Amino acid sequence: MKSKLTHRKTTLPNGLRIITVPMKNTSAVTAMVFVKAGSRYERKEENGISHLLEHLFFEGTKKRPDTAIKRELDRIGAASNAYTSFDHTAYYVKADAKFFDLSMDVLSDMYLNSLFRPVTIEKERRVVVEEIRMYQDSPRKHVWDNFYRLLYPNNSLGWPITGPEKTVLSLKRNNFLSYMERFYSAQNTIIVIAGNVGEKQAIEKVKKYFKRIPKGKAATFAPVVDAQKKPRVHVEYKKIDQAHLVLGVNAYSASDPRRYALEVLAAIMGGYFSSRLMLSVRDKLGLAYYVGCDVNQHEDVGTFSAYAGLNLKNVDVGISAIMKEFKKILKTPISQQEIDDAKSHIEGALSLQIEASDNVAMHAGWSEVLSGKIETPEEYMKHIRKVSAKDLQAIAKDLLKPERLNCAIIGPFAKEEGRFLSLLQV
Repeated sequence: MKSKLTHRKTTLPNGLRIITVPMKNTSAVTAMVFVKAGSRYERKEENGISHLLEHLFFEGTKKRPDTAIKRELDRIGAASNAYTSFDHTAYYVKADAKFFDLSMDVLSDMYLNSLFRPVTIEKERRVVVEEIRMYQDSPRKHVWDNFYRLLYPNNSLGWPITGPEKTVLSLKRNNFLSYMERFYSAQNTIIVIAGNVGEKQAIEKVKKYFKRIPKGKAATFAPVVDAQKKPRVHVEYKKIDQAHLVLGVNAYSASDPRRYALEVLAAIMGGYFSSRLMLSVRDKLGLAYYVGCDVNQHEDVGTFSAYAGLNLKNVDVGISAIMKEFKKILKTPISQQEIDDAKSHIEGALSLQIEASDNVAMHAGWSEVLSGKIETPEEYMKHIRKVSAKDLQAIAKDLLKPERLNCAIIGPFAKEEGRFLSLLQV
C-alpha cells in the first residue's frame, strides 16, 4: 500500500487511551470516542439501553440545551453521528481542521454533561421504538437479529442491539445514570484523533476536554461458550414476496490469526461481483438479486456467513446452491489466481477507505476495542498477503461442518424448520 500512516497509542494514568493518526493529505480531522458499552455488556432487563443512550447524547447539555449541539455542528458543516454495536458505542465529529477545538468541546460536553431529561428520554424512547419497528419491517436487516439469536442462544451476543420494545419503554432516567457510572469511564474509553492535526496538539486537546472522566472499572461480559452439536434452523413467518436468509457458523475472534484467511475466503465466496456466490446464485441460476458472504468479528468469537434474498419458489434451490459452493471449497483447493484476485480486491478497497479520516479513525478504534492493540492497514495487508490455498482449505474444513451450521430464514413458511434443516448437509 502506498499510504503509510503513523498510529500511536498514549495511555493516560487513569487508563484513558488516546490513538493519534496524523494525515497530511486532508483538510479534515475526525475525533471519535469509543466506549466499551454495547448490547453484550447489558443485563437482560436493560437490553437496548446502550443504543437509547447513544440517542440521548445528542439531546442537550447544560451548555448546549435541546437542539444546540446539532445546530452548532451544522453551522461548521461537520459530519457527526454515532452508532451502537454488540461490543461498543462510538460517537464522532468530522470537520475542517480549523474547527478541531470546537469538535472536541462538543464531543466532551456530550460525554460528560448530557442532561438525560425525563421529557427527552420519553421522546427518544418513542423514536427508538419506531426504529425497532422499521428494522422488523425490513426482513433483509431483521434476519441478522434472528441469525445472532440462533447462533448465540444463551449469551447476550444473541440479544438485539436495539432491544425489545417492552424493555426500551421501561427504561427510566436512573437506569441511564447507573449505566453511565458502570461503563462510561476512562478504563472503557478510547479516543481516536485522525486527520490534519499533530500528535502533540491532539493529545493536549484530549487532556483538556476529557480530564473529568472518572477512572472507573474495566467492562466485562459473559464470553460465548460454543456448545453446538447439530445444525440449527430458525424460521420466522412473514407474508412477503421474497425470502431472506443468513446461513453460517460461529467463527474466529478479532485476535485470532485465522481471521485473515477467513476474510480472504469470504471475499472469494461472496465479496464482489465476480465472486463465487454472485456468479453461481445470481448470474448463472438467476435465483437472487442480492447474495454474498460476510465476516463479523468480536472480542471472543466471530461469524462467517452467506446471505441472500430469494424468490419464494426457489428457496430450497438457493440454499442448495450455497451449500454446493461450500462443498466445492472443502473438496477442491482454490486456485492461486482466485486467491490473488481476492487479495488484490481487499487491498484496493482498503486503500480507498483510508483516504478518509473517519474511516481511519474507525479502523484504529475498532482494532483497539476488539483486540487491545492497534493494527495498521499495512500490518493488516501483510497478514492478508501471507494467506495460502492450504490455509483456506484448513479453515473451511474447520468451520463448514454440518453440526456447526445455522440458518435463519424470514418468509411465508409455517413450521417448516425440518424442510430447511434437511438441506444443511455438506
